[in-house]
Amino acid sequence: MKKITILAFLCALFVGASANAQEVTYKEDASQGYLQNQFKDNWFISLEAGGNLWLTPNDMEEPLLKRIQPQVEINVGKWFSPIIGLRVGVNGARVKGATFMGYANNDYVQGSAACDNDNAKHQVQFQLGLAGDVMLNLTNWWCGYKADRVYNGIFYAGTSITGCGSTDGNVGFDIQDKEWLGVRAGLLNTFAVSKKVDLLVDLRFGVNQTGLEGKLFTYKTDLLIGAAYKFGKSTWSAPIVPVCPTFKYTDAEGDALVARLQQADAKIASLEQQLRDCLNSKQTAAVVEEAPAAPLATIYFPIGSANVNNVQAKVVKAVANAMQNTNDKYVLTGWADNYTGTAEINKKLRAKRAASVKKMIVKTGVAADRLETTTNDNNLTEYGEKSASLDRAVTINVAE
Repeated sequence: MKKITILAFLCALFVGASANAQEVTYKEDASQGYLQNQFKDNWFISLEAGGNLWLTPNDMEEPLLKRIQPQVEINVGKWFSPIIGLRVGVNGARVKGATFMGYANNDYVQGSAACDNDNAKHQVQFQLGLAGDVMLNLTNWWCGYKADRVYNGIFYAGTSITGCGSTDGNVGFDIQDKEWLGVRAGLLNTFAVSKKVDLLVDLRFGVNQTGLEGKLFTYKTDLLIGAAYKFGKSTWSAPIVPVCPTFKYTDAEGDALVARLQQADAKIASLEQQLRDCLNSKQTAAVVEEAPAAPLATIYFPIGSANVNNVQAKVVKAVANAMQNTNDKYVLTGWADNYTGTAEINKKLRAKRAASVKKMIVKTGVAADRLETTTNDNNLTEYGEKSASLDRAVTINVAE
């Protein structure tokens, strides 16, 4: 046994003895991934209002400021993770521009038959639409999730269907010339004012394909301001991990520790001398058993879980890549701590953990017959109940 190994073992004993007088704390660790909330959580409803600018093919016929018209919409949505969400909603708008198509203003002639008349190009319409968007929280994606972050930038893209009516407010849904299919994309800026309420600034650009065999496209840009109310739990939790306390020693305790290390150093020197004498001797006093080989990898699990989280999945993928470069067979051993849960629950948990890791490795292309799963009813480590999280694991060894 090497000198450094013995010293490390002695240090672990000293720390373990001191830890009995300290309390281990626990905190959320975002590096372990995020826990999925219940379906009823992370819902929201939003109300937005503002202006739109219609960009039809002949809009230069109408002054820019006169084409800015009011718009309002309401959306209901849900976040499925800190990054991905969906929303659906309805919107109503008054649009004004210049076009050869559609419904003319009260003062002008209606319809494409009057295209030779410049006045026939000007029109005001009312639009009522349905839309659905996929949302991507860029702030959480690029900067990491923070529950108390004030600003979030959210990119979204989706599709819409819009019914159009003339200035008298009568809305029609004739697919040939009044019902428009379109796509849209935008940047939703949110500013948290409380745990339940966000202020919204929504910038959007949309493209609609009108009737007449889809030969005409119209464009519209929107600037909306509003608010969103969040239902249920609106934050995301990370797995709980133990935090080992830091230890401070008095001068007397430090001197005692140094003395014990010096004694250990002397014993190590004596053992090294005895080993050299044994090697030089022609007689073999005993057969020294080799220490078991360290596992190729250890995959850790949260308490009561057999699911591999995002961070540990990267370890499994790396192990699978290494396996593909050899023809060796491997043993996957499932472990569970014996300090929590019943013996029956822990027995099932060990088997599920080993099966979960095997399933992930097989998906990468490693043959299933190269992987043997087993369980061990003992603790993986013997550091005590306060270190039980080290016993919730699957170890991967090369088969003998």
